[in-house]
Amino acid sequence: MRNKLDQVDFNILNILADNAQTAYTDVAKELTISPGTVHMRMRKMREMGLITGATLTLDYAKMGWKMTIFLGIFLSEISLFKSVMKKLNDIEEVVKIHHVTGKYDIFIKMHARDSNHYKQVYQDEILSVAGIRGIESFISIEEKVERHIQFIELPS
Repeated sequence: MRNKLDQVDFNILNILADNAQTAYTDVAKELTISPGTVHMRMRKMREMGLITGATLTLDYAKMGWKMTIFLGIFLSEISLFKSVMKKLNDIEEVVKIHHVTGKYDIFIKMHARDSNHYKQVYQDEILSVAGIRGIESFISIEEKVERHIQFIELPS
């Protein structure tokens, strides 16, 4: 895939990774290329599967979701991985699920309005998922960085 991308593609990605709502005309002006070039490059990167959508970055605390929690999950049997992932995916408060190496089998990120809400989700929903052998919880005190990698073209 990298050999199909060039510096113009990386520059477009850098601008849009910083703000996905930037108009293609503004991207084109910044890079001194035509808006049509930006549009064609974006279509190419979507067709390659490199770009799968655009998201908003939300400040959950300002919306009343004051807790961010990470859970390291141990499975009773690794063969239950898919069914556990499916059940975790059904829990609204779970926003990221990772299959990981190391100490845990699964690592998730979730949000809760407060400690009572977290306790309710943890006890009533997460602990009831069949196949979970144990969980370690980590409460985030503060998120300091959320960003994308700055893309630069690497030598071939």
